[in-house]
Amino acid sequence: MKHKYSTIIIDDESLSISVIEKYMLNFPEIEVVGKFTKSRAALETILTLKPDFIFLDIQMPVLNGFELIEKILPHHQPFIIFTTAFDQYAIQAFDMNAIAYLLKPIQKDKFNLAVSKAISQLELKNKDFLYESLLLALKAKPHQNDYLNKIMIKEVNRIFYLDVENIIYFETFGDYLKVFTNDKFYIIHESLVSVEKKLNPDHFIRIHRSHLIQVNQIKEFQPHFNGEYNIVMKNGMTLKLSRNYKENLSRLFTGL
Repeated sequence: MKHKYSTIIIDDESLSISVIEKYMLNFPEIEVVGKFTKSRAALETILTLKPDFIFLDIQMPVLNGFELIEKILPHHQPFIIFTTAFDQYAIQAFDMNAIAYLLKPIQKDKFNLAVSKAISQLELKNKDFLYESLLLALKAKPHQNDYLNKIMIKEVNRIFYLDVENIIYFETFGDYLKVFTNDKFYIIHESLVSVEKKLNPDHFIRIHRSHLIQVNQIKEFQPHFNGEYNIVMKNGMTLKLSRNYKENLSRLFTGL
């Protein structure tokens, strides 16, 4: 039978991998293309084969599950089914767009539900004509002024607009950008220079070669040394104001 979808299993316990493989026999439309007990060894295979989804343990040596996902996301966005013996990581897992969170020992009925959900999402993703129609419709949406008031976010199974007023700051992430809001971050394929040119300079200010912040989200300034400041944002994050970008804020705030 020709397989429609591919998956990779990553778990530092060989027994857990065997259990997942056994349960996968109920899904002949899915092919297991890799099994790894070390997450770092799995990274190159994931980036090469680009599997449709991944079974991933969280607590692993050297590179844990979340660290592995951060390295993958800029290049590939598979569906993630986390498998772990610990329940305290569930919120963080779903913040990273996990499709399911299975606690060990994995129950077969919950496993079947998780994989069935992944298959449904993959089938939806493969309906290219719906995806392209949505993309064209979003691109055609006009802006009300010369500056962006929304940022387009593309995820595995959806595309949507994020209001810029909800953005706290942008941070460089290789050839990508992390877009931080109060509760999570998104990744977009843009440069910081490009985004800066599109946003209202009275609202978004470059403070460092790696950071572009929203002025309205500033809570306070804390003097550092040599004319530098730490900027505390309303979400509690502290960012450095480099001397090279100090005059950007000086035109809005006197006394800096």
